[in-house]
Amino acid sequence: MPPSLQKSIENFLPTAHAAEPSHVIQGRNVMAGYSRISALQVNAITSFIANDPLYIECKALMQERQLLTESRLINLFLILKYGLKNLEGNIIEFGSYRGGSAIFLAAAVRALGLSTTIYALDTFEGIPSSDPTLDFHDTRDFEHVSFQELLEYKEKWGLTNLVFVKGRFEETALPLLEQTQKIILAHIDCDLYESTKYAIDVTLPYLHPKGGYLVFDDALQSTCLGALQAVEEMVQQHQLRAEQSFPHLVYRYPKIG
Repeated sequence: MPPSLQKSIENFLPTAHAAEPSHVIQGRNVMAGYSRISALQVNAITSFIANDPLYIECKALMQERQLLTESRLINLFLILKYGLKNLEGNIIEFGSYRGGSAIFLAAAVRALGLSTTIYALDTFEGIPSSDPTLDFHDTRDFEHVSFQELLEYKEKWGLTNLVFVKGRFEETALPLLEQTQKIILAHIDCDLYESTKYAIDVTLPYLHPKGGYLVFDDALQSTCLGALQAVEEMVQQHQLRAEQSFPHLVYRYPKIG
């Protein structure tokens, strides 16, 4: 990549994420959303991020654990590096499976120098039963994971800022949120209607007052109409506008500006 183009990209991304009054429209930073979308749709910028040494290092720690596409992983990286710059608090993940995205998040915030803890919530035994008329998945999905192995892997790489929380969301999320710092990013990857709805409802009151990020991994997946319905209900209730529709659905709450 020519040095001039690289310099332009380095200037463009942080500038677009600055919460200038002209950027904030209907409670979202439109320029920030567009900058991340363009970063993933313009090959030059995608290549720039994919070859970032920090990104490569964090991605390598995931090994074969992650289910996220490259574009979604890069999008999370962009939010961490540029979107969270002026926010202090912690990150919560609903649905971690083998821990891939949680490991990536923990490695990235550590490398970026953020004093942020990642709380990764899951049963680590498969997903709960759900409404078969709405949700495509059943309880046998995502059950092949060793919680003990996850703990050992975290210790091996010294990810002291990563906490795996085992149990149903209804049992673990609220006690955790009541005693932690404000949430600057909620990564919601639940697949099911009830799980996604609960994750939204329990987290909204604890999001950072300057506008924490809600990132939905699976609401646009063909097998996750239940998760999409939960997001639609959130939008209707709180009158939110998306900051991104590709590759994730991304919202800010409370509304910024």
